[in-house]
Amino acid sequence: MRRSVCLLWPLAALLLLLAAGCAAPGTEAPPAAGNRAGAGVAEPPGEGDAGGQGPQLTLTYTDPETGLTLGVPEGWFAYPVEDAVVAMISPAKGEEDFFRENLLVTADDQFPDPTLETYVEALEDEVRRRYPDTETLESGDITVAGIEGRWLVDRFTGPKGEARVYRVVLVRDGVAYVLHGTAPVWTFDAYRPVFEAVAQSAAWTAETSP
Repeated sequence: MRRSVCLLWPLAALLLLLAAGCAAPGTEAPPAAGNRAGAGVAEPPGEGDAGGQGPQLTLTYTDPETGLTLGVPEGWFAYPVEDAVVAMISPAKGEEDFFRENLLVTADDQFPDPTLETYVEALEDEVRRRYPDTETLESGDITVAGIEGRWLVDRFTGPKGEARVYRVVLVRDGVAYVLHGTAPVWTFDAYRPVFEAVAQSAAWTAETSP
């Protein structure tokens, strides 16, 4: 696992540019394939309540290298990504849907002795270096799988216009995990609950538990 903080945002920008062509609409996440051997998407252990409120996470993505598992939103596509854990892409909604909302998850084990505060600060510095107009609109504390973390909402101008990013940072066993949920400004409020649900679904397999 080699994912330094300097790699995070070029990958996020790449998703903004290329997500529109990543998958065909109308199907759920395919079996994971590519350069992360053993990564996979499977049915979750229990069936969700179809009548329940909130976003439905209908599949579970498991990363064999980190042991991280995440729920995949209904109808989304999950792909292993070089130098990251997984990319999730929303389905297209017509020919005019040129900005595919997406979720990129990274794991950085190269940052020296990371703490939550030091990593969040370094990440914010890197984001602003690459997108100088970035502005943090909201932030707060979060607990996921018993790990204290930080969430932030940033705005920035990317290749496809003004966007918002919902980001969650977790530091576990010397590895900094970051979830970046990106959407254009005009759909962000609708997709934020999806990003939040995926973040709260994070867990680690028993083999990698502290």
